[in-house]
Amino acid sequence: MPSDTTALRLRAVASKITVHRSIVLCQIPLSVIVVVIGITGPILRPGLMSDPTFELGFSAILVLLAVSVLVPWRELPRGSLLLIPVLDFPAIALIRAGAMESQPALGVLAIFPVLWLMRSSLPTWAALALASGGSLLITAWPLLGAFDPALAHSYLGVLLLPIVMLCIGVIVRIMSLNAWAREIEIEQKDRELNELLRAAIDRERVLTAILNTVDVGLTAVDAQGTTTMTNRQQELFNRLAAGPDDDGGTAPSLVFGADRTTCLPANRRPIYRALTGETFADELVWVGDGDAQRALSTAARPITNAQGELTGALIACSDVTELVEAVTAKDTFISNISHEFHAPLTSVLGYLELVLEDEHPLPPHLRGYVDVAGRNAERVLHLVADLLSTAGDQVRVHPRPVDLAALIEMSVRSNRLRAQKNRVKLRSDVQEPLWTLLDPLRISQVLDNLLSNAIKYSPDGGIVTVHAEESESAIALHVEDRGMGMTEQEAQQVFSRFYRTPSARRADIAGAGLGLAITRSIVESHGGSIRCASSPGKGSRFTVTLPVNGEVGRVHQHSLEESA
Repeated sequence: MPSDTTALRLRAVASKITVHRSIVLCQIPLSVIVVVIGITGPILRPGLMSDPTFELGFSAILVLLAVSVLVPWRELPRGSLLLIPVLDFPAIALIRAGAMESQPALGVLAIFPVLWLMRSSLPTWAALALASGGSLLITAWPLLGAFDPALAHSYLGVLLLPIVMLCIGVIVRIMSLNAWAREIEIEQKDRELNELLRAAIDRERVLTAILNTVDVGLTAVDAQGTTTMTNRQQELFNRLAAGPDDDGGTAPSLVFGADRTTCLPANRRPIYRALTGETFADELVWVGDGDAQRALSTAARPITNAQGELTGALIACSDVTELVEAVTAKDTFISNISHEFHAPLTSVLGYLELVLEDEHPLPPHLRGYVDVAGRNAERVLHLVADLLSTAGDQVRVHPRPVDLAALIEMSVRSNRLRAQKNRVKLRSDVQEPLWTLLDPLRISQVLDNLLSNAIKYSPDGGIVTVHAEESESAIALHVEDRGMGMTEQEAQQVFSRFYRTPSARRADIAGAGLGLAITRSIVESHGGSIRCASSPGKGSRFTVTLPVNGEVGRVHQHSLEESA
């Protein structure tokens, strides 16, 4: 790609500039000091610049500076740039020899090439050898000519400078190695951080793609309620909730309860509830207005840190408009068709009774046919009544003081014959009396449904136990069998309308899947609850919890106020 080629070229140019600059910067300090000595020398010692040895060394330093500037070192073999510090040693030796009488300490200038060599990539032994050899050359230069005993006496300390430079070189090399080790470690950590950053960016892109692909709206907020993350689907829901005339306010105005008309207060909206630490699921809200109104099933989970402190929340919204409308249409259809069936079935039963009560009695075989037709018509009429009960949102109850123990005993007696046919034994364990406020007709229907199911789903016989107990605030009613049982998932769905377990269908056990749905509606209309615990092959246990006395009265009063 052209962009990659350009980037490579820029890196190469930058590398050349860096190498060239480093060579010049290493040579400049020595050159500057030598130039300063050359300028101040005539003042301190007239005739210094006329000394041929000093002039030769001075010229050599300037030539080496020019070479370091002009030579394209990047194009030469690696290591060729070390010629500059190596040639600095004889140049310094010439300068020192020329200024011996006025400035004998100029040998200290060897520190510059020594530092250069020790900071290079040469092996330690090679760098130390060059540094000590060059320093020795500087101090021994005056001895390279004819031997002069008087001069030799002055240079008894010829090894002092090489030893000092050797020690300095060792220290510099150790410091350089430590610095290189730190640089390598930093580079390695930098590479690891870059890899982690690239991986995090890739994961973020994948996560963003996934969040924008799913048809569930997701919103993450911090502890202050500020949105930290949202996906495209949730943005659509937010625009619906804001309405067409939204002025940019933070609180959406078109958020309604399950009735589609009552605006939800701020403290009942999903985000506020989630930030209070509440966990919920399948909460129905409506957003928008008119034909654009949508039903959302909301769920929320709080987000906590390692110390258990609330740091935010995650809210999920699913569009269930079609499902809600389908359920409403189904309920409407059931209600309408049930009403349509009720009138002709009542008429059929009435005419059958007239036939049986006619003054001209029917022959026995025809009377039997009419009895069968009447029983089947009554069965269909009961099924229609069940359909009517399930079509409504809430069953109407008429509570009054009743002894629940007597209702249980009556229901057990009425189901005993059916139990005997199925080889099932009925047992009851009830505290007497259990006076409370409830609708006796509806609770008797609950008991009959639970006992009928327990007997029906115990095809191999067994024991069905009814147990009731009273506490300060509630009455618990248990119906337990040892029959077919269900899985945990089936037990959660068993109260749904028209639901029948696969094992019941395989066993061809009669039923429409309405009994338990009606039972739950009756129990909830009393302000109570019902739950099921079951295990395949070990039976089921249904527990009905009813409030004591006043609670059901308040539920009934609330129901009457709603109907009014």
